[in-house]
Amino acid sequence: MRSGLAIVAGAAALFLASCGGAGGGQSLTADEFRQQADAICKQYEDKLNELGSPSSLDDLSAFVDKAVPIIEEGNNKLQDLEAPDELSADWDRAMELQDKNLQVTHDLQEALHDKDTARVQDLVSQLDATDAESTRLARKVGLENCGQQSQ
Repeated sequence: MRSGLAIVAGAAALFLASCGGAGGGQSLTADEFRQQADAICKQYEDKLNELGSPSSLDDLSAFVDKAVPIIEEGNNKLQDLEAPDELSADWDRAMELQDKNLQVTHDLQEALHDKDTARVQDLVSQLDATDAESTRLARKVGLENCGQQSQ
């Protein structure tokens, strides 16, 4: 279960790798987009890192409770960025993954509160399964802070 906790701790930062959206913000050049997205990712990654790393199921529950609003806020800021045409397909796919991850994280939050260990492990596996694809997309778009794979 220890490695599962590490995955979930990393999953809180997972949104940074799978961030994105076709938001309604101002059109940016590719370089401006990358710079702004990476700045947002770094800001919210720092906030998540301040939460520390959970070492037990109870710690994990508290961690996820604190992480969810941070993830939602960061994702909302990222959605305000409009990817340039040449990056939009990958950015939109990353957003689809983020929407899925956020729902799974909410499900994880519920499973943790219910102390349903089997469901927690299943949900952690689901989050882990999207990590590599999220990282690949972020790197393909040219992001650095958003393209770090969870440990």
